[in-house]
Amino acid sequence: MRVILLTDVPKVGVRHQVKDFKEGFAQNMLIAKGLAVMATPKALADLEKRKSEMKNKVNEEMRTFDDLLNNLKNQKIIINVKANEKGHLFKSVGPHDVALSIKEITGLEIDEKYLVMDNAKKLGTCMVSIKKGDKKGEFQVEIKQS
Repeated sequence: MRVILLTDVPKVGVRHQVKDFKEGFAQNMLIAKGLAVMATPKALADLEKRKSEMKNKVNEEMRTFDDLLNNLKNQKIIINVKANEKGHLFKSVGPHDVALSIKEITGLEIDEKYLVMDNAKKLGTCMVSIKKGDKKGEFQVEIKQS
């Protein structure tokens, strides 16, 4: 019996994979537990449509990421914080703070998990790397006293 796996099943297969199994295993273990559906022509067509939509979504996200990288190269990200007389910050600046500043300045939202940086604890300029998939970039963040 031919089925389409709906989720990753250990030692069986991965999501959206089409595989042949013995009828008893497919009916009792996979389909009954909601891990797979029968591979009918309609189900196969829907699978191809979903794969195409996912590919288009990933391509769109990467185009947006490229736009963000280009914007950040031309922009200066400035974060105003409170600090003492020696320039030490009362609260360190991390990826979350940088992501919020990017959204305020460029209008583009970025997940902080793509930002690679050490938490800044002093006033000044620091380099922040941004990475998503195989695309990388760097930009400067200036930390000023408010």
